[in-house]
Amino acid sequence: MTGRRPDVPGPVVALCLGRRCTSTGAAAAGSGLSAAVRETRGAVLVTTACLGPCGLASVAAVAHRDGSGGCSGPTVWLAGVHEEERAAALAAWVREGGPGASGEPDAGMPATLVPAAAGLGVPMRFGA
Repeated sequence: MTGRRPDVPGPVVALCLGRRCTSTGAAAAGSGLSAAVRETRGAVLVTTACLGPCGLASVAAVAHRDGSGGCSGPTVWLAGVHEEERAAALAAWVREGGPGASGEPDAGMPATLVPAAAGLGVPMRFGA
C-alpha cells in the first residue's frame, strides 16, 4: 500500500489465486482490479491462496473497509469474476466505492454482478 493511507475507508477485494481460480483466468481479472484499486481512494486488493469454493471459480470476496480497524464489514462472495463482463463490473464497482458502510455488502452492487453473488460472509481480518 505504498503511498496510500490505510486509515481511509474504501472497498477491499480478496481475489483468490488458488489453482482452480488461476486456471479459469483469475489473474486476468486481477489486472483490471489492480488498475481500479490504484485509481480509487482507500481501495485495497488482496490476492490470496485458495479461498475454498473451487466449484465457483474464480472467486472474490468484497467488503467495505472502514479504515480504522483490523477488519472489514461483512463480505459478499462473487463467483466467475474471470468472466470479462463480471470483471469489468467489479472493477467499475470498486471505482465507485464498492460496498458502503451500511453493513449490507451487496447494497449498490451493479446488476451485472447480481447473478455472480454466491453468498454473504463474515468480515475479513487484516494483519497478524
